[in-house]
Amino acid sequence: MRKIPSWYIAFCVINVALGAFSQLLPLYAYFLGAKAAQVGLLSAVGSATTIVASLFWGRLADASPRRRPLVLFGFFGLTAGYALIAFLTSIGALFPLNVGVTFVWMAAGTAATLLVLAESARADWEKELGRFNAISGVGWTLGLVLGATWTTLLTRAIGEGWGLRSLGLVVALVALVAGLLSLRSVPEPMGQIKKSPTQTLTSTMGNFVAEVRRYGPMHFLEALNPVQLLRFLQGRSAFGPELALCYYGEFLSFVAFSLVFAPFPVFLRQVLRWPNELVFALYVAHNATSAFSYRWAQNAIKALGHRPALALSIFIRIGIFVGFAAVGAGAPAALLPFFFALAGLSWSFFQLATTALVSRLSPQQMRGQALGIYNAISGLGNVVGAIIGGYLADGFGFSAPFLSGAALLLITLPILLVEGRPAT
Repeated sequence: MRKIPSWYIAFCVINVALGAFSQLLPLYAYFLGAKAAQVGLLSAVGSATTIVASLFWGRLADASPRRRPLVLFGFFGLTAGYALIAFLTSIGALFPLNVGVTFVWMAAGTAATLLVLAESARADWEKELGRFNAISGVGWTLGLVLGATWTTLLTRAIGEGWGLRSLGLVVALVALVAGLLSLRSVPEPMGQIKKSPTQTLTSTMGNFVAEVRRYGPMHFLEALNPVQLLRFLQGRSAFGPELALCYYGEFLSFVAFSLVFAPFPVFLRQVLRWPNELVFALYVAHNATSAFSYRWAQNAIKALGHRPALALSIFIRIGIFVGFAAVGAGAPAALLPFFFALAGLSWSFFQLATTALVSRLSPQQMRGQALGIYNAISGLGNVVGAIIGGYLADGFGFSAPFLSGAALLLITLPILLVEGRPAT
């Protein structure tokens, strides 16, 4: 087995920060008085940022073979952004914070997939993406454990507010450690000679800023060009109709996912009256299962193909969402850890199959843009789902978004199963 690249560890550590922050943000918003609709809107704002950021960073990544500056920008940007939450005391201030941390993270997230693909043989893409995602998933799970442990120990001692704010500082420290690790481990662009960490950071970020100033405005405007967008939606671009149809199915899938999961922390706190530490613990079940399921996902894709593996993940999630509605109607809440473990299993299948499918269907010279569009579409789906899910929960009860998500996934299945040409 190929040795694990050292830069994977840096991404494992940054995922510790990402995992803890993923639940810190909605729980802190709820503490400040946010309702389900506001929490959903907060999630939607971050997802909307993903759309623009993914297109921007994807095009910039195709314009330059350098990946290291994107990673450093993302890691150190998260460090600064996460530290700010300790000083914010209003719901409104959380919106620009989420915009900022989402935008800088997408730089590193885009670079990560391209680095994995560049350092792997084409035949090993699913295997290597699965291993990278598994290692990242371990980090995300540890972040949730960190959040659960921190809030459990400190909330009773110093109060819920300061317990959550201090967690923001801890998460920022973890992101800083990841950034320092990335200085040593992330591959140098085009085989450049390694320098000291200070020289590397200074020269790399200096070149990165110059590159963004040179190419950034052009890529930003081209990414939002309505004519190009229309041609893409019609399948009349260099990506072709096959990939466009795949994107349609993925968009609907992410709408369904966000319908359910955006208001879910509020469901746990408001309806089931679970404390913060139990909310974190429940998400540990999801991410721990996901991290250790990627090998199964690899085997399933190899045996069944990309699209049947996708369909299997969708079927599982349909059952899970119906199960959530059942818990809301009075079924035992003890079923939720089991449902979340299944959700983690299904996510490993869905994420690996979709990333590999997009990578294989896209032209090689446009792979950064193709992955950027995938991230943008997931963000757009999350925007739509989060907004609708929050308002459905406030207006009709939490069973409404849960069952709506299940119904939408049923509609999505035939779109994802249509295959015009194989993903070779």
